[in-house]
Amino acid sequence: MIKFEKYHGLGNDFIIFNYKDLMANNIKEKNFPDLAVKVCNRHTGIGADGMMVLVEKEDRCQMIFINSDGSIVSMCGNGIRCFSNYIYNNKNLDGTTYKVETLAGLLHLDIYPDKKFNVRVNMGKPIFTPKSIPMTTSKEKFINEEIIVNGEPYKVSALLMGVPHAVIFVDNLENIDLVEIGKTIENNPIFPEKTNVNFVQILDMDEIIVDTWERGAGHTLACGTGSCASVVVGELLGYLSPKVIVHLTLGNLTIEVKDEVYMTGPSKLIAKGEYKYN
Repeated sequence: MIKFEKYHGLGNDFIIFNYKDLMANNIKEKNFPDLAVKVCNRHTGIGADGMMVLVEKEDRCQMIFINSDGSIVSMCGNGIRCFSNYIYNNKNLDGTTYKVETLAGLLHLDIYPDKKFNVRVNMGKPIFTPKSIPMTTSKEKFINEEIIVNGEPYKVSALLMGVPHAVIFVDNLENIDLVEIGKTIENNPIFPEKTNVNFVQILDMDEIIVDTWERGAGHTLACGTGSCASVVVGELLGYLSPKVIVHLTLGNLTIEVKDEVYMTGPSKLIAKGEYKYN
């Protein structure tokens, strides 16, 4: 039996294991994708959008993140807030400022362990180079470019915000078939490694609503990196201020665009237990 904890960040839910516990149960890294698929299944497993493994190091922790479909991804904005909550609860690091290694780079987090356990994360710099996203296009940047879905044109902006994102501004989210359009754009050949797709409704310069179709997870209640990507593109196009409140299904994130991008938001422990893997 393997100890686990489950957290959510505004409805985006994750199961977290300690690397030591997995090794003690003879579960190797090559088995992590299979474990993620099984443990994230909402009918036969615990149920979650993704799985994380914490690796303890001298002055930091490493986050290994795997989607519910078994795909390994470099970063997750809601996930890293939950990850920091796990660190705090299990005393893997001291204090309230953490360094976390991800495949997207070393991230710095400040935690505020109040009732909502808010976390401010330096998410790094957005990257617009198509080769880095990656994208198959000859354009230097892919900003407000047209992609056709089922005969309808959509203005899409693409960037790397730790993971690939496409951002689409719409007049009213209620009129958008998020599943159909999101899935189609996610799998468009222009994105050889697929992409997350964010639909954004602007309320004013300082507030937006974001709904996201996540690569490898489908429609989720919140996406931290997607919220960051949406504000970055909106600020670039002159639609938004540098500091924006992002409204998601179960709460809000605050995104600040400076030299780098900062995300502040909550996370919550849902459950602790043991999982039988076979």
